[in-house]
Amino acid sequence: MNDEKNAYFVSRLVLLATLWLMGLVFWVKISVGWEAQSLGLLVQCLHTLIICFNALLGFLAVIGSDRPDGREIYGHGKKEVLLTFALVAGLAIASFLFFEMLIPQFQAALQRETLPFPLEIQIPILQFLGFVSLPILGIAFFSLYQAKRLEHAILAFNANQLFKEAGLTLLVFVGLWGVWWGEPLIDLFLSIIIYILVLDECWQAISWNLPLMVEQNAISADAIAAIAKSVRGVSHCYRIRARGIVGQFVYIQMHLILEPRYEKAATGIARKIEEALRLRYGSLQVTFYIDAEAVKSGFLR
Repeated sequence: MNDEKNAYFVSRLVLLATLWLMGLVFWVKISVGWEAQSLGLLVQCLHTLIICFNALLGFLAVIGSDRPDGREIYGHGKKEVLLTFALVAGLAIASFLFFEMLIPQFQAALQRETLPFPLEIQIPILQFLGFVSLPILGIAFFSLYQAKRLEHAILAFNANQLFKEAGLTLLVFVGLWGVWWGEPLIDLFLSIIIYILVLDECWQAISWNLPLMVEQNAISADAIAAIAKSVRGVSHCYRIRARGIVGQFVYIQMHLILEPRYEKAATGIARKIEEALRLRYGSLQVTFYIDAEAVKSGFLR
């Protein structure tokens, strides 16, 4: 039980720290990018926004009710779906503004004319980008460590996103160094590359979270019943419910009827069934309701 509470606390802490840090980084990057008129840095802010979105959905998942151990079993409700629609709408508006700035900027740079949005790259801006990568990498490594230790899919996804964010920040850092040396086209080409990566990242985020948007039967009840009945002492298995995503985490509830002579072995039978299910389907947790002559509507977890 203490391990479960610790896992719940750590997952909340990591996701909340990610949300707070990336929210702060987002607003600072917006301010710095607008002051420098750097399209590369402004577009990279969209990637930061996507990480905030993922961290928020993950945090809402681990603090939600009806989730054993704080693990995600069938995901999100109306608030999370609305957040997803808001993210897509925000990216659509940002895309329109991006191309509205990019096209005249690109034409002027190719013709070596005065830029409509002149780039103003200064050393403090470059120093800031180099400095901001450090805490991002720090929390990424911590999230990856905890994801492996706790076998937590959300933390693993969070760590992967943070490593990409740190990499893009360093890429923008290198690009702005080139602009500082007098080549504005580097920033424009960099903004296009980052924009494509942001679209791909947005799709990955939505496709990863989409299966969690609705409740669905994760595993066939017949398949679970067949495994349960293969354990000696189980005469019947019914009212089976499996929620979650196979490979991430599945929460199973089932009612068992035991043969009378195996009533005292209910705990061992339940353990064998759970081990067999875990061996086949990966990370999961099972709540058993045991029905027998000597165990009237018992509850075993």
